[in-house]
Amino acid sequence: MSEDLEREQTEISCMVEGFLGHLSRKYGFNFSIVNMLELGQKLNKENTWVFSVLSGAEMEHFYNLRIPKNRLQWVAGRYAAKSALFKYKFRSRNIMDLKCIDVLKGENSAPFILQYPDVKVSITHSFPFCIGIVSERKTGIDIEKVDEYPYSLIKHFFCEDEKRVINKKTDHYSQLEQSMIFWTRKEAVSKLLGLGMKMNFSDIDTSRDQLWLGYPFDKSIILSSCLCKNFCLSIAQEQK
Repeated sequence: MSEDLEREQTEISCMVEGFLGHLSRKYGFNFSIVNMLELGQKLNKENTWVFSVLSGAEMEHFYNLRIPKNRLQWVAGRYAAKSALFKYKFRSRNIMDLKCIDVLKGENSAPFILQYPDVKVSITHSFPFCIGIVSERKTGIDIEKVDEYPYSLIKHFFCEDEKRVINKKTDHYSQLEQSMIFWTRKEAVSKLLGLGMKMNFSDIDTSRDQLWLGYPFDKSIILSSCLCKNFCLSIAQEQK
């Protein structure tokens, strides 16, 4: 990795850490950030340290994954979620062996912790960053790189208020940034609800920082977003 790239990744990671750190103190969740580039280098060297937190069931699933990218994302997600869980449990001086914890996929690929079903977990990754978050209340998180965004997706997945906000932006890159803020917010809400791509994205208006969902959800959701250089990060958290 070049020094410039390493410096940029460190800067972005610090921005993400600062944003989530502020929100974690406000809303009471724990999080962990994993650099997938560094983790991938350890995987390529068959470093046994990489497997030090995986349970037997997780190891079996890992070896069933054939595509290197999927393997890396999956391992990074387990590291991030378990590190966040460790921090969460450490607050009550509860120390655990992370190899005895299973982070599994449930309905619509939503992750859950087998041994702690009441602890809510959400995982997101956009290379080289992977973030895991655990909370006592339902939470969703999403990170994406700000990149060219097909207009057809905005047309089909965004509501009218969101489109108006985007169109008010005076330059193309600002429109991309705003589009990515709305998209990551929608992804975060879908993770909070456990719906994945089954959610009707165009019905969710993320142009405001507080969202009320009526029947059948009856939930008030707080939305927070941050632009970290060329990445956008959003978190959705159920309001008590």
